[in-house]
Amino acid sequence: MFKRILLVSLVASLMLLTSIVVTAQDDILLYGGNQDIDNIDPATGENYSINAALRSLYDALFLARGSDIEPHLVESFEVSDDATVWTFTLHDHAVFQDGSPVTADAVVYSFNRMMAISGPPTWRWETITDENSAQALDEHTVQFTLTQPYAPFIGTLTQLFVVNPAIVEANIVEIACPEPEEGEEAIEGPCYDHGQTFLRENAAGSGPFTQGRWEIGNIYEFIAVEDYWAGWRGEDHLDGFVWIIQRDGATQLNSLLAGETHIADQATPSKKDQIIDSPDHVWEEHPGTYVNTLKMNNLGEYTSNVNLRKAIAHAMNYEAMVQAQEEAVSLMFGPTPDYMPGYVGTLDYPTYDLDKAREYMAMTPWPDGGISLDYIYVTELSHEIVPGLILLEGLAEIGIEMNMVPMLWPDMVASCGSPETGPDIINIYTVPSFLDLDAHLYNQYHSDQWGSFNSCSFYQNERVDELLDTARVTGDAEMREEMYVEAQEIINEDQPSVWMYTLSSGTGMHKCVKGYRYSPYYQVTVLFQDLWMEDC
Repeated sequence: MFKRILLVSLVASLMLLTSIVVTAQDDILLYGGNQDIDNIDPATGENYSINAALRSLYDALFLARGSDIEPHLVESFEVSDDATVWTFTLHDHAVFQDGSPVTADAVVYSFNRMMAISGPPTWRWETITDENSAQALDEHTVQFTLTQPYAPFIGTLTQLFVVNPAIVEANIVEIACPEPEEGEEAIEGPCYDHGQTFLRENAAGSGPFTQGRWEIGNIYEFIAVEDYWAGWRGEDHLDGFVWIIQRDGATQLNSLLAGETHIADQATPSKKDQIIDSPDHVWEEHPGTYVNTLKMNNLGEYTSNVNLRKAIAHAMNYEAMVQAQEEAVSLMFGPTPDYMPGYVGTLDYPTYDLDKAREYMAMTPWPDGGISLDYIYVTELSHEIVPGLILLEGLAEIGIEMNMVPMLWPDMVASCGSPETGPDIINIYTVPSFLDLDAHLYNQYHSDQWGSFNSCSFYQNERVDELLDTARVTGDAEMREEMYVEAQEIINEDQPSVWMYTLSSGTGMHKCVKGYRYSPYYQVTVLFQDLWMEDC
């Protein structure tokens, strides 16, 4: 059923660049990826690399293709006038990779499993659904009855990846019961893991690819399902692809130009002319939707002080940071990027001003400084190192020592699990899953979202929570806009983060790769199922 590929992993150069040798008759795309794919459970995994894997291994009700959100598992749908009842008819020929049908019951199972686990992806549905929201009306009809109107509901369903219930149920294991919260009674066991241990590294989907060799921190192999139920959109399709971990842009660039990979997702942009000048390669650059912020732990020993956070924000030399970056970036002027509908462009946002920073320091318990803060960034990632070095210099001027602490991305995510482990300052990229302020503000600034890397500032403001809760279920566009304006004004005043920039998308690829289409919904990577190769 599946085409197999021959892989030989070898170490090349001091940078430990991994190359893959494949059989010549197979169209295997070799992809240089900056980030690990350390969790492929749709209920708990969410970042650019994980989502690229989930789109390849699973199918969702809808799929972002280019700038459009298209029905995928869904053949047709209806919605009530008040946007509370959504009825979806599924394709009757969709099958999981074991040949069993994708049914409405499987959709309900997948949704309820996600909500029971309450991982990072579920912020989309937490305040608009309950345990009875998802119902299977028949084998291929599923209905969602929302607890409140929610017009952008379709945009959330690109993340509702459907799992095979039989495989999940066969791999549920007993685990230690969680410790009770204060005031709660201890849970009487046994407790089970909802299949999380298995699904973290093993897929149970219906997607266009299945897993091959899977080495976290090294390479990830995806093998095409030749008779994929949805078919293939291009003139041809890949036989598979291999995601090769290459943690710095220079390695990605060199590997691409040497013919060791076909795509480099974050090749050093300052050297993009080498790709442009190459007769065998192309450089794709687009205005980006990735948002960079330095999230400060609002419950930290020092960064819980709002005046200290404002001093830090004024100590960042934003213009120097832009000039020093290898990538094309656009400064942010407050908590929301200017491409988002509802952006407020009149906020009194912080600028580089050391005198202002000292004024705010004077209002803290540490007017002369003498404190030390940690700055966490992805190991070897230059566009996170550069802002850190510039901030380090600015903070030294106001008496603050800053320690540059590199981490692997999974460890950074883990550090954001609680305020106690949350770093003083952490460099985080977020991207809205659909172009609505709910998709940008809710998962970062609503206090219910603590525990995700998106909300690593551990920000809490009761009025902001109220505004975000109300706006996401309000159908009146004018009222929603007023609420989001007020929310942005409060967040801006509270300064939970240092708002940095939006990152343009730069991707280098071999000309033999066909079918690429830029998408603002996953700008760093590609939709592998739409690609094919000619004369590679």
